[in-house]
Amino acid sequence: MACVIGECARVLKPNARLFMVNDNVRYAGVSVSVDIILSDIAEALGFEVEKILVVSAKKGNSSQQMGTYGRVPLRKCVYVWRKR
Repeated sequence: MACVIGECARVLKPNARLFMVNDNVRYAGVSVSVDIILSDIAEALGFEVEKILVVSAKKGNSSQQMGTYGRVPLRKCVYVWRKR
């Protein structure tokens, strides 16, 4: 994803917005805040984080995770970044 964000930073004009939709995930039962991690990467690659919008429908984790760790709703977000 860092490569994708980097390429977007390369080809977008200054002040252009980039919208991205992504879900947070669980790994070995631990929630991973992908929205925050990718936004930090985007800032390092030349974007300003304008908003992180949380979609109201909560995504569940994978069936493999649910069998072992139970069902935990995870955030699905829309990121709004502006190229500096």
